[in-house]
Amino acid sequence: MRGERRRLENAAFCGTFLRIFYCGSLVKRRGTCYNKRVKSKYILRIGDLEIAVERKKIKNLHLRVGRTGKISLTAPFFVSDGEIERFAAAKYGWRKKHLQTVTTEEFSYVSAGKTHIFGQTVPLVYHADKEGFRGGALFLRCGAEGAEERVKRILKGLLEEKIAQKLALWEQKTDLKASSWYVRDMKTRWGTCNVSTGRICFNLRLAKKAEECLDYVILHELGHLINRYHDKRFYKFLSYYFPDYRRVRKLLNE
Repeated sequence: MRGERRRLENAAFCGTFLRIFYCGSLVKRRGTCYNKRVKSKYILRIGDLEIAVERKKIKNLHLRVGRTGKISLTAPFFVSDGEIERFAAAKYGWRKKHLQTVTTEEFSYVSAGKTHIFGQTVPLVYHADKEGFRGGALFLRCGAEGAEERVKRILKGLLEEKIAQKLALWEQKTDLKASSWYVRDMKTRWGTCNVSTGRICFNLRLAKKAEECLDYVILHELGHLINRYHDKRFYKFLSYYFPDYRRVRKLLNE
């Protein structure tokens, strides 16, 4: 009996060793092994289009066309290169059609002597004695030639004031708190959240959007403090605190 038991223990050990040796760097995910050595980021070319592919810890494939025309595809680690290419090829017609509606013109905060502040069109008044937003107009000390940078600076200050007010309210409602936050000009995202540090970044261009859009982005990024992914749980969180989020999200991206 003792010899038989030892033989079974040795067989179990060998089986475990062989499984480890066979999988190597393969990692188990829902019963499927995937290779951690696969490329996490690369450029995929389909026809005349270039797609920036990135593998993440997500469940499904996602294809996006940014406001600048950049095409990005995110995929789970366990999906093969061939599956990614077939998915992208199947969406080729949709991407071509969508790209026709995307403007690649340089973004500007000033247009024809006007700007937008929280969804309202605001005229610019040049060569003013005192700068600032008052009486429904934005007063600038400079002329039209230096307006772009001046407007950006003023809008950043207005947006930071508004975020400070609104973020405190949403943190109180949700019982979630960002460790810190800041504002910068971004081309493709309205906000980002560093889940590890709890730090949130807001896009300066939110200063041009309606205030309800800012509310949506604040709640969206706070939601990532407890849920990294855009899954059912995440959207349930949004629906609970912001039932009208779909309408506002559409308004934000117009």
